Amino acid sequence: MPVAQNLGVMWEQDLCDFLQVTEAMGRLQSLLREAIPPQVGHGVGQPRGSILLAAAPGETHTFGLCTVAGHLRDAGWATAIVGGTPTDSLATLLADLANGWYDALGLSLACDVHSPALSQAMPAIRRASRNPALRIVVGGALVARGGAEPAMWGADACLTDPAQLLPAPAAV
Repeated sequence: MPVAQNLGVMWEQDLCDFLQVTEAMGRLQSLLREAIPPQVGHGVGQPRGSILLAAAPGETHTFGLCTVAGHLRDAGWATAIVGGTPTDSLATLLADLANGWYDALGLSLACDVHSPALSQAMPAIRRASRNPALRIVVGGALVARGGAEPAMWGADACLTDPAQLLPAPAAV
């Protein structure tokens, strides 16, 4: 989203402070919630698949997850977003995976400082999933900058565009 990207550039160039960024992102999230309401009876027919979206462990940048959730819903996916705070994000993610069935897990990673935590958490993430064939994709600002490979975290794919996520194969 260009507005959020421009805000990030302004932050990096010290053209705005933490309070201004926080206030602007809060307003953007409010607008996004109005534009993309929670999924209730969304779409027609069977969903293309189910996906759980979450910030990587320790990650605080979650605005993109809401945007991606809206795109995926529009494409017919049943979507859910992990809640929680950065301090309990992994525990919340593991509980959601243990309690629901998902075809895919999308993890957002904005900062390279959280990359090691994601690598360390990946075995627990896979063990927690009720779906032994869960496909795990990593996206976010770090991936968008280029040079990221899924093997860095033990993921199945790195994506910069939610349209790249194809529906899960039908069970035979």
